[in-house]
Amino acid sequence: MRITFGPEDYEGVHLPHDDAIVLMLRVNGTRVGRILIDTGSSADVIYYETLKKLHLHDQPLKPMATPLTGFTGDQLMPMGIIDLPVTFGESPRDVVSKVSFIVVNTPSPYNIILGRKALNDIGAIASTPHLKVKFPTRNGVGTLRGEQQVARVCYQASIPKQVAQIDHVGELSKPYDQAEDIILHNPARPAGGPMEDTEEVDLGDGKITRMGTVLPKEDRDLVRACLLRNRDIFACEGEAMPGIDREIAEHQIATKQGMEPITQKKRKQSWEKRKAIKAKVEKLLKIDAIREVKYPQWLANPVLVTKSNGQWRMCIDYTDLNRACPKTPFPLPSIDAMVDSTAGFKYLSFMDAYSGYNQIRMSPADEEKTFFVTEEGLYCYKVMPFGLKNAGAEYQRMVSKVFKEELGEIMEAYIDDMVVKSCTGPDHVSHLDKVFAKMRQVGMRLNPKKSFFCLSSGKFLGFIISERGIEAHPDKCQAVVNLKSPKSIKEVQGLTGMIAALSRFISQSAMLCKPFFDVIKKKTQEFVWGPECQEAFEKIKDYLSIPPIISRPIKGEPLYLYISTNDDAISAALVREEDGVQKPVYFISRILRDAETRYPMVEKSAFAIVTAARKLRPYFQAHSIRVVTNMPLRKALGQFNVAGRLLKWAIELSEFDITYLSRTAYKSQALADFIVQGTSGSFTPVEAVWEVYVDGASSGKGTGLGVEIINPEGDRFKYALQVKFNPSHNVAEYEAFIAGLQLVAATGAKSIKVRSDSQLVVNQILKEYKTQDETLTKYLKKVEQLIGGFDSVTIEHVPRGQNETADALSKLAKSGLDKERPITVLEIPSPSIELSEPTVFQLHHEEEWYSPIWLYLAERILPQDKNLARKIKRWSLEFTIIEDELCKKGYHHPWLTCVGKAKAAELLRETHQGICGSHQGPRTLGKRIMRQGYYWPTLRKEAEDLVRRCAQCQFYARIEHKPPNKLKPITSPWPFDIWGMDILGPFPQAKGNLKFIVVAVEYFTKWIEVKALSLITSQKITDFLEHHIVYRYGIPHTIITDNGRQFTGAPFKNYCRGLGIEINFASVCHPQSNGLAEVSNRTILEGLKKKIEGTKNTWPEYLSEVVWAYNTTPRSATERSPYALVYGMEAVILMEIVHPTLRTISYSTQRNAERRIEEIEMIHELREEASARQAEYQRKMRKAFDKKVAPRHYQPGDWVLRKAAAGGKHIGKLDPAWDGPFEIVKSAGERAFHLKDAQGKTLSNSWNASDLRKYYP
Repeated sequence: MRITFGPEDYEGVHLPHDDAIVLMLRVNGTRVGRILIDTGSSADVIYYETLKKLHLHDQPLKPMATPLTGFTGDQLMPMGIIDLPVTFGESPRDVVSKVSFIVVNTPSPYNIILGRKALNDIGAIASTPHLKVKFPTRNGVGTLRGEQQVARVCYQASIPKQVAQIDHVGELSKPYDQAEDIILHNPARPAGGPMEDTEEVDLGDGKITRMGTVLPKEDRDLVRACLLRNRDIFACEGEAMPGIDREIAEHQIATKQGMEPITQKKRKQSWEKRKAIKAKVEKLLKIDAIREVKYPQWLANPVLVTKSNGQWRMCIDYTDLNRACPKTPFPLPSIDAMVDSTAGFKYLSFMDAYSGYNQIRMSPADEEKTFFVTEEGLYCYKVMPFGLKNAGAEYQRMVSKVFKEELGEIMEAYIDDMVVKSCTGPDHVSHLDKVFAKMRQVGMRLNPKKSFFCLSSGKFLGFIISERGIEAHPDKCQAVVNLKSPKSIKEVQGLTGMIAALSRFISQSAMLCKPFFDVIKKKTQEFVWGPECQEAFEKIKDYLSIPPIISRPIKGEPLYLYISTNDDAISAALVREEDGVQKPVYFISRILRDAETRYPMVEKSAFAIVTAARKLRPYFQAHSIRVVTNMPLRKALGQFNVAGRLLKWAIELSEFDITYLSRTAYKSQALADFIVQGTSGSFTPVEAVWEVYVDGASSGKGTGLGVEIINPEGDRFKYALQVKFNPSHNVAEYEAFIAGLQLVAATGAKSIKVRSDSQLVVNQILKEYKTQDETLTKYLKKVEQLIGGFDSVTIEHVPRGQNETADALSKLAKSGLDKERPITVLEIPSPSIELSEPTVFQLHHEEEWYSPIWLYLAERILPQDKNLARKIKRWSLEFTIIEDELCKKGYHHPWLTCVGKAKAAELLRETHQGICGSHQGPRTLGKRIMRQGYYWPTLRKEAEDLVRRCAQCQFYARIEHKPPNKLKPITSPWPFDIWGMDILGPFPQAKGNLKFIVVAVEYFTKWIEVKALSLITSQKITDFLEHHIVYRYGIPHTIITDNGRQFTGAPFKNYCRGLGIEINFASVCHPQSNGLAEVSNRTILEGLKKKIEGTKNTWPEYLSEVVWAYNTTPRSATERSPYALVYGMEAVILMEIVHPTLRTISYSTQRNAERRIEEIEMIHELREEASARQAEYQRKMRKAFDKKVAPRHYQPGDWVLRKAAAGGKHIGKLDPAWDGPFEIVKSAGERAFHLKDAQGKTLSNSWNASDLRKYYP
C-alpha cells in the first residue's frame, strides 16, 4: 500500500515550525492525550502517573532488569513492562496493536512516548514537517494528525526544567502541574452518538444536524444536499408536530375485564423537581400534546429521571394502569437478526424520531386513562406517552406498516431507533430520499440533534456496526476492564450481568465465569474472592481489551459450528468462512447443571449442538450447518437407532440441514483460542491412532454389544448397543466389530487399532481361519468393506481380562437396564449384512395428501383457511368414496384408487423392478400404474426420482454420445510453441525390428515429425524429442501426450522438467484432448495403407513419402501448407521437375536469393493470415460442434459412473455399460476430473466429462 505526503497534508499546520508530533490515541479503551512520537527512541515508554489515571497501577508488571540509558549516559531503572492495546486512528481506518510499554516513575509533560518499535509494528510513517503519522489498514491509509498547540505547551513546560534524557526528549525533574488534564476517561461525544468525527449541517430555522467526515467528500456533499432538500422532515425545538396519520397508527388502551380504575395519591416533590415538571407541562400544552381534565378515573404521578446531559426527563408512573392492560401479541424484531442485517454496509445514517412516542395520537376514547397529577392541575395525554405497557409494540407496528417495503432492504428500525444502510454514496442518497418521502407522507418528524448521517460506523441497539462487522460497545467493554475486583456477592452478580451482555463476543464465557458462579452459590458462607476468581477476572479483562469483530453471515452460505466441552460447561462458536479465513458469528456458552455434568463426553458434545440450535435457531433455519468436531457425533445424531436423550436430540435436530466434519486446522486465532480454552486435555491435529475395544454377548436373555473408543488425547467414549434380533454368539461378535468400525469412522479417524476377545472373529478377519459359514462370510465381507475406509488398521486378539470395559458394556446392554450412567446407548434393529441403507423408523403418523378431501366428502369438514377450503371444494368434485376407498375420476380407467405415501412407494418399486417389472422409464412407469387403476398427485415426479436413483438403470443406461461440454480448440500463439505427440502401431515387423512410429505434430503450422522405432521406451521417446524437435526447432513451451508409460516415465519427464517444458496429459479414453495428433495419425495410417503395394513389412520405406506429402499439402484450417508456414515459401516438389513451372524455368541464383530474403521478411504476415484463417475455421467448427452439446455439469464431491469401456474392461452383450460409483476429488481443467472409488482410493490420471455420468445414490 503506497503512503505519500503532499502539499495538502500541510492544511491546518502553522508554518514555519519545529514542533514535535503529539497525538491523542485510545489506550486500553481510554482516550489518552499528550502522546509523543519519538522516532529516535528504541523503547515505548508509559509513565507511572499515567498508569494511575488509567487505574492500572495495581496491575502486575513483567520484570525488567536492564536500565534505560539516554544519549547523555544517564540511566533510569524501569519499574517493569506492561502490555496494553493501543488503537491507532478511527474506524474504519484504524489498527489495534498490543504495545509492550516500559513503565518509568519520573515526571514528564507527556503521558506516553511511542518509539520505533510501536510504529514499525503497524508499518507507520511519521512526517514532522506535516505533523502527521500515516499507516496502512484494511480499508486504506489511516492518518493521525498531531496536536500542534499541545506540543508547544509541553515543550514550553519542559524548557526551564532539568531534563533527564532517556533516549528521547521531554522528561521533567518534578511533576507537571497540569497533569490532571491529560487523560480523558470518557471521550467528549454525545450519548448514543457516532464513533467518528462529525460536522454540523445547518438546515435553517435553527435546525442543526450532524454528518460524518470519514467517507469521501463527494458523497458527503450529495448527502448534505439531500438533507437540505428534506429539511421539513426535521422538527424544531418546541414546535407542534403534525403527528402520525390516525389511519396509520392510533393507540388504544384495553383493560382486563373486571379491573377497576385506580387513583394514585399525589406524591410530594422537591422544589427543583416541581419546577422541572411545570416547565415540561407548559411545553406539552404549547405543542398540544396534553389537555387539562377535571374528573379523572385513572390517576398517576409524574416521575423525574436524570438524562445523560444532566437535565430532567419527565415520565408518568403508569404501574397500576399497565397491570390492568393485557400485553399486545405484536412481536418486537430480533435484535441479533437486525444487527446482522445492518452490519457490512459502508454508508450508514442513524435517525431518531422527535419525541417518537408522542407522534402517535391517542384514541379519543382512551385519552382519559392517561391522567396524571401535578401542582398546576390534572392532565391527560392526547398523544401516546412514554411508560405505557404496549407503547413500544404500538410504535413498532407503526414503523413496520409505514416502512414495510424498506425494512430489511435499505433500512432497519427497532421502535424509534432507525438506520438507513447502503453500499455506495449515490445509493445512500436514493435510500434517504425514499425513507424521507415515506416519513413526509405519514407525518413523521426527526430529531436533528440525535440524528447522524453518512457515517461509516455507529452505535445501534448496543452494538457498534460498520462495514467490517459487529463490534462490542466499547463503553461496555471498558466498564468491565476498569472494574475493580468485587468485594461482595452483589458485586459479583453485577459482574456476571455485565459479562452476560457481552456474551456474544466472549469465547467460553460460561467456562471463564465458572469461579464467579461458585462464589454466588455460597451465599450463606463468608465471601471469598480467591486466586481462581482473580485469574478468571484478569482473563476476561484481557479478552475484552481487544474483543473480536463479529462477522455478518451472508444469505445461503454454510456456517461452521465448533463445539467445546469440559466437566462444568459447554460452549459453541458459530463461524463463517470468507476468503479461506473463518470469522466468528456468535459465541454461546452454558454452565452444566446437576445430572448434565454426568453426561458422557459424546452426549455433552451433542448437548452443545442442541443448545446452539435452540439459542441460534434463526441461523440454523437459514443456513446449512457444518459441525466441526473430533467426537463421533455423526453416528450418535445422524440416525434414529439410538436411545434416551440422544434419540430425543436427534429428532429435534432432524429439521435442520446439519452435516458433521472432522476437525483439522483452525483458520482464525479466535477459533484456536476457543478450542484450546475449552477442551479438556490438549487437542493435537496431528493424525494419531484411535483404539477400539469391542465385545458381543448373546444368550437366551438377549443380546448386547459393547464398544469403547479411546481417542489420541486419551478421552474414552463408551457405547452399549441393544440388539433387537436374536443372533448367534459369533454373529454378535461380528456385529460388535462392525459397530466399533462404524462408530470410529464417524469421528474421521484414519488410523485405528481394534481389539477383540473373540479368537474366531479376529483370525477370520486376519485370514488365519477359513470362513465356511455363509452368514459369517457375509459379515466378513462387510468388515473388509469398512476396513477399506481407513488408512491404517491393526487388529489384535486380547484376553477377556484386557477387554473388561467392552465386556461389561455388552452385558449392560443385554440386561436392558436403563439407569443413569455415563455411557451412550444405541440400538441395532436388524443384522448389518441385510442393511443396504440406514434403517428409517416412522416416529409419527404423517397426514396423507388426500386427508382433507376425505374429511370433506365423508364429514363435510373444511380447513379454517378460506382459500384452502375453496381449493378443497373444487378439487373434491373429481373424487368420490367407494366402499371406504377414495377414488378419482380417470380417462383411461373409470375410477382410480387413491393411495398414500407408503403404498405409492411400494407400487412404484414393484412395478419398476418387481416380478412384472423390466426397469421401464419414468413416463412408461407412470402410465402403467395409472392404467392399473392407482393415483396420487406426485406420481410423475416420484417415478422420475425412482428411475433416476435405480442402481440397475444407472449401471445399464445407454451411452450418451452427445458431448457434455462446448468445444475448446487448442490454439498455439506462435510456431513450435505447442507440440502434440503420440504412438502409432504396432505395425508388421519390418527390417531392423521396426514396429512403431512416434509422431509429433506442431499445433500452429501443422508440421509433422516422425520416426520408426523398434521399441517405444521412455528413453527412446526422449531421444526423439531431443534430436527431432529441440535441436531442429528449439525448446517448446508445451507438449500434449496421452497417458502411455513412455510419456509418464522418468526419463521423458525429467528431460522436459530440465528444459522447462510443460507436459499436458490428455484424459483417459478421450483422444479429442490431443485431437491434432490423432488426426495426423489417421492421415499417416491412411497414406501408408494406400502406398504399400507388396508385403506389409515394407511400410518404413514409404513413411518419409507420406510425411513429405502431408507437410507440403495446404491444410483446411490455414489454407497454407505446413512447409510454407515453416520456411515462408512452398516447397519444390517432384511435379515441378516433371512439368516445370515459371520459378523452375527462369531460375536465377541471385534472383532466388533476393526472393528468399523477401519471403523471409514477409513470413510474419503470412503466419498472421494463417492464424486469422485458423481462428475463423475453429469458430465455425466450434459453432457446429456446440449445437450437439448436451450439458453435464460436475463439481468436486459429486458421485459419478464411468464408462466401463474407459476402464479397460471387455464389455459383453449383457455386461453393464458403466462402472463405479466414483467421487469427484477435484477438476483438472474445465472438462476433466480426478476420481476416487468408494473405498477412498484415488484413481490415476484424469477422466473426461464425456466418459462420466451423474450417479444418484
